[in-house]
Amino acid sequence: MHEATITLKAISPLFMRGADQASVEFRSASVKGIMRWWFRALAGNYVTSLGELRKAEEAFFGSAGEMRSRVTIEVATEDRARPVYFSKNRFDRDSWVWDLQYLFFSIKMLANKGQIREFYPPGTRFEVTIRSHDSGAYKAAMASLWSAVALGGFGFRARRGAGSLWFEGKNGAMEKLTLPTDLKEPKDLKKGIERAIKLVGNAIGKEELPLKAVRDYPTLTEASSLVAVLKGERDPKFALKGFQREYQSFRKRMKPTTRKVVFGLPIVKSSLGNVRNEAKRARRASPLLVSVKPFGNSYRVVLVKMRTSRFHENGKLDRVADWEALALLDERFREEVVFGNPLNFY
Repeated sequence: MHEATITLKAISPLFMRGADQASVEFRSASVKGIMRWWFRALAGNYVTSLGELRKAEEAFFGSAGEMRSRVTIEVATEDRARPVYFSKNRFDRDSWVWDLQYLFFSIKMLANKGQIREFYPPGTRFEVTIRSHDSGAYKAAMASLWSAVALGGFGFRARRGAGSLWFEGKNGAMEKLTLPTDLKEPKDLKKGIERAIKLVGNAIGKEELPLKAVRDYPTLTEASSLVAVLKGERDPKFALKGFQREYQSFRKRMKPTTRKVVFGLPIVKSSLGNVRNEAKRARRASPLLVSVKPFGNSYRVVLVKMRTSRFHENGKLDRVADWEALALLDERFREEVVFGNPLNFY
């Protein structure tokens, strides 16, 4: 049996609903779902079709009613959640909702409707235990969890800075697989990404594709993704506030306004010309993932961009989706690219 328990700490507030949709709960099913998403992103370096990708994913994580998972995920936390509201109409300061109203706008909206009542504040500790009888499945799961923690977030508004977690101290099981849990500088993140990709490739028994194309689905490859970091700040909330200020200004000044489409749908309040109605009804997760992570003695915002060959199944929305709008964002922040090639991405 291969087994590891990884302790994680919340860097930013986490909002993840449980069986009671208004209460917060760090659930194994949700964590496993996020790990599966990152496994697919990593495995995109080795397969050329969605069918192959699903087959590889199901081989390790199982499929409903057909194939049992080779990996068991258990989670636990001894820390208690807190009410979002400190008092009537007053958010708890540690929820960061007032400070990050632009990035966390849907959290504020749902809280006002009583649909989000609790959250886990920064500093909350969680344990994730991974078990498997299969060495390859274990390593693939570890690589997927590392990627989820290092490059993304968990729960509501995870793509805009909420639910950013990091490893509590150096984790021996991760470090044994050469997956870094103590980042000193951006190049450490690059090494971790390359190692996670390699571990998944070894697990599924495939050679890395020499020529990687942009696919219909998000993949973490040199051709279809960019990972960058912003300058270090003294604390994570300050880092996200700085990003929020620049990002909000960038979006307000974006011309033509249809360029906003590529940052995710729906868009409810904006003048989008002949795609306004489609943009209000459509759903499409943003290809821009924003999180905040510790690097040495500072905190940096990590930006992950994943390009797909088709933005949306709706032809009108697909035609106006302008991936070069993401390049303008790069210029705005003067980010430091750690993985991927901007010349290939755009």
